[in-house]
Formats: sequence, structure tokens, C-alpha cells
Amino acid sequence: MPVKKKLRSPQQIWEYISSIFVEFVERIFFSIGVLVAKYPWRTITVTWAFVLLSCGGLFTFYIEKNPMKLWVPPDSDFFYDTNWYITNFGTNFRLQKLLITADNVLDQKVIKLIYNVSNQVRLLEAQYKNQTFSLDDLCFKVPIVNFASTTWKSRSEDSVKTNNSKSSQKLGILDEDLSDLSLWIDEDFYCSFLESFPLTCLQYNILDMWKNNLTLINDATDHDIITRINQMTVNPSTGHPTDFSRLLGGIVRDDTGNIVSAKSILLTWYMYVNMTQVDLDDVGNLIGTEDWVSIPLALWETEYLKYVKSLEYNDTNIKFYYEAGRSFADISGEAMFQEMDKLFIGIIMMFFYVVFAVSRWNWLEIRLTLGSVGLLNVGMAYITTIGLCSLMGIPFGPVHSSLPFLLMGLGVDDMFVMNACWKIVLESDTHQTVPIKVGHMLKHAGVSIVITSFTDIVALLIGAITILPSLKSFCIYAAVGVFFIFCYSVTFYIAVFTLDVRRIEQKRNGILFCYKHKNEVSSSSENTLFSNLLVSIYKNMILTNPGKILIILFTLAITSFSVVSVLKLEQRFDPKWFIPDDTYYKDYLNVHNFYYPDEGQFAVIFLGEMDYNAEFSKLYDMIQVLKREPYVTELNTWVETFHGYVLKNYGYNLRNSSEVSNMQFNKYLSRFIFSPIGGRFQINFKFKEPLSCGHVFNNITASSMSFRFTRFKGPEEYIPAMNRVKYIVKSTNITTGNGYRSVWSKAFANWVTDEIIGIEVERNIELALFCVMVCTFILITNLQMCLWIFICVLLTIVNVLGWMQRWGMTVDIVCCIGLELAIGLCVDYAAHVGHTFLTISEGSRNERALKTVTSIGTAVLLGGGSTLLSLSLLSMSKAYTFQSFFKIFLLVILFGLFNGLLFLPVVLSLIGPAAYRPHRDEKESTPEGVELNGKFYEKEKQIDED
Repeated sequence: MPVKKKLRSPQQIWEYISSIFVEFVERIFFSIGVLVAKYPWRTITVTWAFVLLSCGGLFTFYIEKNPMKLWVPPDSDFFYDTNWYITNFGTNFRLQKLLITADNVLDQKVIKLIYNVSNQVRLLEAQYKNQTFSLDDLCFKVPIVNFASTTWKSRSEDSVKTNNSKSSQKLGILDEDLSDLSLWIDEDFYCSFLESFPLTCLQYNILDMWKNNLTLINDATDHDIITRINQMTVNPSTGHPTDFSRLLGGIVRDDTGNIVSAKSILLTWYMYVNMTQVDLDDVGNLIGTEDWVSIPLALWETEYLKYVKSLEYNDTNIKFYYEAGRSFADISGEAMFQEMDKLFIGIIMMFFYVVFAVSRWNWLEIRLTLGSVGLLNVGMAYITTIGLCSLMGIPFGPVHSSLPFLLMGLGVDDMFVMNACWKIVLESDTHQTVPIKVGHMLKHAGVSIVITSFTDIVALLIGAITILPSLKSFCIYAAVGVFFIFCYSVTFYIAVFTLDVRRIEQKRNGILFCYKHKNEVSSSSENTLFSNLLVSIYKNMILTNPGKILIILFTLAITSFSVVSVLKLEQRFDPKWFIPDDTYYKDYLNVHNFYYPDEGQFAVIFLGEMDYNAEFSKLYDMIQVLKREPYVTELNTWVETFHGYVLKNYGYNLRNSSEVSNMQFNKYLSRFIFSPIGGRFQINFKFKEPLSCGHVFNNITASSMSFRFTRFKGPEEYIPAMNRVKYIVKSTNITTGNGYRSVWSKAFANWVTDEIIGIEVERNIELALFCVMVCTFILITNLQMCLWIFICVLLTIVNVLGWMQRWGMTVDIVCCIGLELAIGLCVDYAAHVGHTFLTISEGSRNERALKTVTSIGTAVLLGGGSTLLSLSLLSMSKAYTFQSFFKIFLLVILFGLFNGLLFLPVVLSLIGPAAYRPHRDEKESTPEGVELNGKFYEKEKQIDED
């Protein structure tokens, strides 16, 4: 009578499938281990051949220096608007600034000092391609229009007396005399006169009040200086409206509101850059923080910095602070790459750490070879990564400089796991050949290694879906690096490990390989003092009932504390964080912020091709709406000035398009931009024809208007302000032309990133956690264990975010990269412990938990220590990127080790799942070389060694 088969429950089916998968993976790693150990030299040759082959990709190696392709999302408004700006205007400024402080800068001796300094700056020269470039050659030039004014006093002093002042104010005309005396002159004569008039460098300098005339400056008294500062509103040197009081900081006023003294004065030189002719690959720096600049100007700025650094004055109360256009790029770049010396120190420290961790205190088992190969393994992976990623066209970015530190910390973890498994093999069976032993070691360690490596790779690839180019590139590089560390660990490292085992069997000295010991050298596999201490701590403290209660309560308390902190975590990034404290540029920024606290970010409104006459009223109304916004200041536009100019001089109201034909509009505009009133607005227009006085321009292809934002406290203020201004401009109902209009500011590059970085971080963390959970589920094949590993990872991330906030950190692009890496890293600790627990079948849960931490705990702890050691030198770095990475990884290691080595063993000792159950087929014998329930079967095929 046939025996009726017993139906299996879903749990039994799952365990059956689980056992098949585990045995299949173990078979693969056992075969790899035996094959590599049987042919170690062939394996070494093949791996090195592959490394050398991948070096061919270095011929296509490319360092991305363009900040637009590093830090700005390619589908953002800022990216599009910047390219539109370059295409249609192509003009950019580079500012050179000198800030002077004294008890009172409105003093004759300070004014004379400024004169001497300004003259020296004008004399500075830079050499490039056998040409000499001075300030006059490189500055941004503006027309001098002061010939229409007969005195240094403001034209507005007389304008307020006119009969039309009240009506002008009602119509929104600026408080400025818009009468154009040049209209009384014949146009041809005026234009010929204007074309012969010289241009001058645009600058903000108090010396302009005396037209840079040394005689007038020497004759100036303190009273004269004060009077001019309070009354002068037109620059006598250029004829352009100027508020000289804005150059001053620490202003003291009398009861009537007049300025009587000031503590600082700011000098600014504007340099010209043609953005369309700049190649950032030539002039950019290695961290992508250089702005558009020509090579001659960059060289001149170097000479400028040399000069201002040498400034001294016999009066100790007078101090100099300065910046050049290249200051931010120079200082941030130096801060990033001057830390590379720490990499070499870290390699040396890591070498001794690894040797100490894998060696024993006898001459045979001092394993210098393994210590060297462990780091060489990382170097091979790094070279292969750069070669293959370059071959795929993935550029190398600035944050990639931290990749060696990261790979060095992750790369040696696999060594410690395999070393722990080797000890288990030696304790279990000492009679097998070396290839069989190595096969068993890799079989036991391989599943654990592939779990951690695969989850790291998946977490990094999730980070690569970001829209931030530098983060995408870094995550791809890191994922490829982790993959090749895994590949070389199970091939190259195993091959060298086999040769080292043979050396030990041949009793060759661990330092002098040629020397062979004649006497027996103890190579006992007994636990070290550290292992015995670890057993004692877990057995007598942690895995006791009071210890378990304490660990669980501490976990709940610290997690609750972290959750509260996470709710307070801000998203913010300030480029000034890239500037170390002990630099001239940071001193300048601190002093400038102190004396000029209200100076906000410069911004520009861009308008494309349209019928400006028909749309003028809408543009004018748009300006009035912007003026009412509390965070918009210094909005002095050509629209309002041109409107008042035409009303004052021609008697027409441009807001009523029916009053002015297109021909009249173009005629008035053509005269306006060559008038003393509107000459300063020439830079705000682009026409199809080149500018020429007396010529009527028929088509405006682009125009712009500038303003400043007020100073903001953080993203909770500047992001809404940015979006509000954009909305006002873009919602203006323009129906003619291409309708293009937008708002642009250099600061938007950071503000846009701040706007999306919070969403990016949240999305990437959620996706990475989900994918890590799926990968763990596939590889570990135990649902309960996967859940506990997931909880450990989640607790680690929450704690890291919470303590980031307590440490004063914010969510920015640098921290986003660190958190992406943290997810993969914190999986390792819990995954090693969880997988080992499932392979141990003998004893109670408590005994299995104890055996787990004593067998794999040392390797996990050493792995965490190696990562911390490799990154410890970054704690002394002055670079913001490296400091952030160190803080994040320190938190990840501390909380990851706590959750993996304390919380998880305690939970498993209470409610842990059962061990893997081997799949047994009654008709087939047990597979050769397969470890079941922690024991090795005796039947194994003899494999000869070479």
C-alpha cells in the first residue's frame, strides 16, 4: 500500500525553498574557493591582467569642472535660465573688493590711503601669451555722461522744485530729475560728441566724489568729506546716480539723520567677462566652484591678491580685508585637496591595524602579506572603478576625492569576516587539504559577504537616480567600487590567502619568507584575550535578563530622543561653509557681514523678445507689484526710468500704448539709452543691430532689470521669496514675441538645491530602505530575520539623523551623499550577525545568540573599527565635505555597531527565528563539501594541490 505524502504547510514550503537557495549559494562559493586555492598564481595573474586592462579607460578620464554640470539639476529653471543668459547677454562681472576698517574712515588720512591703494591697483599687470593686461584692459567699462551736469550736486535737488513734481510722483516717476538737456543739441553733433567721449571702469570708490583728483583730495577737509557723503547723489566722475553712503559700514548719524562717521568703507572694482568665450575646462578648478573667468583676468586677480595681502599701515587701527573673484574657488579648492596627505597617513595606519587584527603572536602568523594585500585589494578596485567609469563616460567630480577613504573602510571588512570563518574551519576540521579548507571558509563567509556587498551596491544605485549630477556620479563610482572590492576579495585576496596558508604550513617566517623555522612554532587557534573578554561580557552582562532589559530600554530612549531631533532637522546649505576659518577670505566674509548686514543677494529679471511698446504697461505694473514685496530692494529699472523720461521730455505716457506708436517708442528708446539719464541702462538691452548713437533700433531681442533680495535667515525664507518673485514675473500676461521671462540669481544655484534636497533625501532613503529589505529577503530567505535587520537599519538611520541635528548639521548635498552611503554601511553589521545566527542550529536562542556574537562579533567590530580608522583623520580636516563625512560615518558606525552587536543579539536571544533547515533528498546523498547546521560532512572528494 503506497505511503500517503504528508502535505507541507506554507512555513515548511518556505523553509524548503530557503534551504535550497542557501545550499545553492554555498555550493557556488565553495567551488570558487576550491578553484582559486587550487590555482592561486593563475588567479593572481588573471585579476592583475583585468586591472591593467581596465586602466585603458584612464585615457578617457575626465574631471568635471563646470559647476552647472555638478551642482545644478539639468531640468531646473536655473539651468535653463543660465544658458539663456549666456546665449543672449554673455556678459558677467567679477568683483574685486577691498574693505578698510578704522575708528573713522571718513578721515582725510584714510581717503589719502585709499587714493594710494587705488592707484597701485590700477598699475597691477598680468602677463599672458606675451601680452600685458592691466585693470583698464580687463575692467567693465561704462560711458561717462557727466557732461550734462554743471555741478557736483544732484540734479534731483532742483527737480523737487519743479511744478511737475507732484504729478510725476503720482505717475510713479522716480525722485530724479529726468530732464534731458542733450535734447536741446543737434542729434548728429551730440552723437559725434558722445562717440568721442571716453569710457571709464565701473567701480564703487569714494574717490569718485573728487573725480580721483589728488589736488582736490588733498584739499578736502573732514567737514567737506562729511558734506559730500550726505549730499552727493550723482557720481561726478561718471554722471551716474550713486548713493555713496552704501559704501560705508558702522555708520554713526546725528539727530538730524546725517552721517557723521563710519567704521568701514568698501571699494569695489567690476571686471568684464565674456561668458561665451570661457571654457571652464581650462579655467575651472577641481571641485567645480570656479565661476566664469578669462585666463588673463584670473592671472590679474592673482596679482591683485598678492598686492592686497602685502598691505600694511603704520596706524594699527586701520585694517584691510579683501576678496577677489577667484577667492572662493581658490580657498574651497585648497581646503578640499590639501587633505590628500591624510590619505597616505590613513593607509599606513590601516596597514598596521589590519596586520594586528589578522595576525597572532608568533613568527609564523605575523601576516604582513595579508595586511598589504587587503589594502592593495582596495587600490585595485579603485583603479578599476575609475577606468571603467571613465570608459562609460561618467565624469569624476569633486566629492569623489573622499572615495578612497570610503572604499578603504569598507574593503577590509570582508577580510575580517573571512578570517573569522577560517578560524571556524580550523577548529572544525584540521585534516583536509588547503583548497578544501579554503572552500569551506569561503562557503561560510561568501553568503555573508555577498549580502553586505549587494545591499551596499543597491543602496548606492538608488542614490544614483538623483537629479543632482555630482551625487549621481559619486554613487555610481561608489557602487562600482564596492562591486570590485567584492570581486577581488573572493579571487585575488583568496589566492594570496592560500599562498600565505601554505607559507605557514611550510613553517616560513612571517617577515623573512626565505627563513624556514626548524623547530615547531605554536600556531594554536585558541581565542585571543579579546575574544575571551567578548565572551565574558556577553555571557555575564549583555545576555542576562537585566542586561537585556537595559539594552531594550536604552534603545527605546535613544530612539525617542532622536525622533524629536529629526523633527527639528533643517535643510540648508551655505557655500561659505566650504571656507575654513583661518583664511583671509573667511575673515573678509565675517567683517563684511558685520558691517553690511542688510546686503542681500543680487538678482536679475530677464525678458525675451516681445512687442515692448504693446506690453509696456504690463511690465510697468509687474515692477510695481515687485516693489511692494517686502524682500525686494534696490529695484531701479529701465522701465520706470524710461517711462518718466518720455513723460518728462516728450509728454507721452508709455503706459497708454495708443498714445505712442512703435516707431515713436523705438525712437525714444534709442535716444534714451544714449542720454545722460539712460546711458547706464545700455547693458540691460540686446538688439539685433550693434549699438550706435543716432540709429533707431527696431527690435529688442532681450532685456534685463536688476534688484536685490533682502538678507534671509534660511531656506524657510529665501525659497518662498524666490518662488514668489518667479511667479510674479512669469504670471505677467505677455502675449507677443516668444514670451520668455524669468528671474535669475547666482544664489539660485544653491537655493534650488535646497528646495529639492529634502525631498531627494527622503525619497532616496525610503527607496534604499525598501530595496535593502528586498535584497536581504532574497539573500537571507528568512522573513523574520529580514524584519529585524530592517528595524536595525531603520533605527540606525533615525539615530544618525537625530544626532546630526544635535551636532548642528543640516540636510544638504554633502550630507545627502553621506546618508546614501550610510544606508549600505549600517546594513553590514546587522546582516553579518543575522546570517550567522541562522547558520547555528545547536542550543537555545540565548546560546545561539552568544555563539553568534563570539564567532562573528569580533569580525564585525574590527570592520567597524577599520571604517572608523580610515575616516578618523578626516576629523582634523578643514574641508566642510570631509568634516561632514566624518561626523555622519562616526554616527553610523556607533549606532550601527550598537544595533548590530547589542540590540539585535538581545532580540534574537528572546524571539529569534529557527536556524536554516537543510534540504534533504532521500534518493540522493548529501552533497560533497556542504556545511549543514554548522557541521562538516566527513565525505569529501580529495583535491590535489599544485
